[in-house]
Amino acid sequence: MKVLAICGSHREESNTNKIVKRVAESSGIDFELVEVSKLEIKPCTGCAACMMNEGQCVIDDDMQGVYDALMETDALIIGSPTYYMDVSGAVKSLIDRSMAIYYRGVGPEYNPDMPWMGQRPLADKPAVVVTTVAGGGHERTLETLTMCIGDIHRMKLVAKIAEVVKMDDVDDMPEVMQRAEDAGRKLGQALAQQ
Repeated sequence: MKVLAICGSHREESNTNKIVKRVAESSGIDFELVEVSKLEIKPCTGCAACMMNEGQCVIDDDMQGVYDALMETDALIIGSPTYYMDVSGAVKSLIDRSMAIYYRGVGPEYNPDMPWMGQRPLADKPAVVVTTVAGGGHERTLETLTMCIGDIHRMKLVAKIAEVVKMDDVDDMPEVMQRAEDAGRKLGQALAQQ
């Protein structure tokens, strides 16, 4: 079994990325870390070529490797810092581009009456969503991540973490890191029950 942990902040040692890593480590499962800051992921153009081409995106960038990781994972952790009251642009680009996996012939149909919506290869797999913020707006970020991962990808959210950290460092906030560890254990337990 394998967990895919997506660190969506462009600051490698950001609070969001630290929490994502702690959740992954606490799952007790082997995990692959994807750091968006180290990848080139261009925005989706909305061309719909992936719908007509068995889920192959025509944009040749590092998202191609993320597609492979998404298709192979048994669980997902995704974190985004809160920017302008929502997910970061980098995470939004990754979310938008993730739709290509719906057309690879894997998983249950999203809706039999709407075949153009494709299939959901991540359906029923466990997931954790994470956000941090200095002040506010994290509710909207959590809503976006929940909608994408839970509603659209149809994954089972076992934990949602939204932390208001001011300008502090989560390494100095044991209660925050404890919540991350608890979420990781829940993720590991969910995988063990599958």
